[in-house]
Amino acid sequence: MLPPSNNDSPFLTVFTPAYNEEGNLLHCIETILGKMDELGISSEILIVDDGSTDRTFHIASSIAKENSRVQVIRQAKNQGIGKAFVRVIQHARGQWFIFIPADLPLHPSEVSRFIEAASSADIIVGLRSDRSDYNLLRKVISYSNIFLIRLLFGMKLSQFQYISMYRTDSLRGMKITRTNSAFFLAEILIRARDQGDRLVEVPIQYAPRVSGKPTGAKFLLVIQTVFDLFVFWVGWLFGK
Repeated sequence: MLPPSNNDSPFLTVFTPAYNEEGNLLHCIETILGKMDELGISSEILIVDDGSTDRTFHIASSIAKENSRVQVIRQAKNQGIGKAFVRVIQHARGQWFIFIPADLPLHPSEVSRFIEAASSADIIVGLRSDRSDYNLLRKVISYSNIFLIRLLFGMKLSQFQYISMYRTDSLRGMKITRTNSAFFLAEILIRARDQGDRLVEVPIQYAPRVSGKPTGAKFLLVIQTVFDLFVFWVGWLFGK
């Protein structure tokens, strides 16, 4: 396991996007902070309230007032995780950067798996253990997406749109373009592979959502993701 950072900057920046997550946010942040303390990892948490209409921003602000390791960025309108991701990279002070949604879709102890793999990688790609909360349609969409990315881009990874941990410097100079859909996560991995970064996969125990509703399976977002995949592929193909 890598030691904590020995300078003024934290070892790990945790990016937590939150859209109408009043039922999950406090538990999520407390769990992440507790696990970082247990691991002895110097960390910060950047919460992006993505235009929530419930008490998410109020809860996030209260957490930040009580803990200097937590900061809140507010987007007046809901812009999606991709745009929040690109924005928050500029605020990240950690050597490493990990994206953990407010519904905490992994068992807290699994954070250590990313940390342990960091000594031999630039990006650690989490492989979720199961899709037990997916209906048949979502499973078909998920596996079709994986098949297309592997086929079109020659990627050898098994998954592309779950939690990953990134060396922050790898992200800073990267142009991320397809931020309107979940494809931006795959775009990062493709660009990272192409720029020579070391990508390593680790199995992660998935934790189903216990409160609120997911937004990633909306029909229009699925269509947008497919559209972004093919638009990016055309640009990637002719840019080689």
